[in-house]
Amino acid sequence: MPRLLLVGCGAFGRVHLAALRGMGIEPLVLDADAGAAAATGCTVARSLADGLAACDAAIIATPVPTHLPIAGAVLRAGRDLFLEKPATETAAEAAALAALADAQGRIAQVGLYFRFHPKAQALRRMVAAGEFGALHHIAARFSGVKRARGDSGALLNDAVHFADLLPWIAGEAPAKVFATLSDPLGRGREDLAVIQMIFPSGLTALIEAGCVLPGRWPDAVVPGAETRKEVTVAGRAALAEVDFAAETFALRRGTHQPAAQGAWLPRHAAREDPAIPAADPVQVVAAELAAFIDAVRTRRQPHANLRDGALAPARILDAARRSAAEARVVSLTEIA
Repeated sequence: MPRLLLVGCGAFGRVHLAALRGMGIEPLVLDADAGAAAATGCTVARSLADGLAACDAAIIATPVPTHLPIAGAVLRAGRDLFLEKPATETAAEAAALAALADAQGRIAQVGLYFRFHPKAQALRRMVAAGEFGALHHIAARFSGVKRARGDSGALLNDAVHFADLLPWIAGEAPAKVFATLSDPLGRGREDLAVIQMIFPSGLTALIEAGCVLPGRWPDAVVPGAETRKEVTVAGRAALAEVDFAAETFALRRGTHQPAAQGAWLPRHAAREDPAIPAADPVQVVAAELAAFIDAVRTRRQPHANLRDGALAPARILDAARRSAAEARVVSLTEIA
């Protein structure tokens, strides 16, 4: 078992700690707030350098602006890296970090929560198996009434999840992006983001993210928040709606067919509710960390690596910023 250093003991850091303890692992911990680190009951590292000297790999769950310097220090110390999403603030930073990991020969995994949720994994398997036929639209909402984080806006806090997940489910990367970003709170950050994507196959996608929209369910991670975490997949042979907050998966098989006078009528079977397991945040994070530990042991790069799991979604978010600023469709070829 690799010796692990957990850097960051805040809200999601505590989820990581609970997941590790459920796996029988007691990490060394480090936090800028010494009291928060001590409250975990774990052994506390005196500094990042001391923590890395005592460990084989680090899990970083700190505020977004600190990711690049801390992750860089981990990799340069010759340690493997688990980096919570978003890995970096920009695509250029993600590319630099990926190059450093390659140069150092280190295992690096991004904490992409929804890739490890059973319902998202079921969607991806079904799409890959052709159960939806050719996809024509996918959509996602990650929004609600919740705190506006001081270190990031809707793109890096929320939209990043589905900027990764929708292409992952579809099995292809988008070609073009059009976005609108707004600052309804007037705090100098986008707290509402709407991103449209067009894929080479003709598939279209829509992401809605923000902290100033109505929620539907209590948030499992943020106390007092109300949220929507939903994905819709529409293809020629089936339609699906997944609500990650309510743990529902609704499937309708069928399609529209020609009828009299030029009309096309839906011919769909009754709704199915596939028996896909529920998973709380601790269980999902435990699955992520189990994959990371396996990658560290086997020295095989995880699928949620820095190029696929950090650079690819960062390029979409960079394109969204440019699109909103210039009020135009942006090709991903324009983003380095």
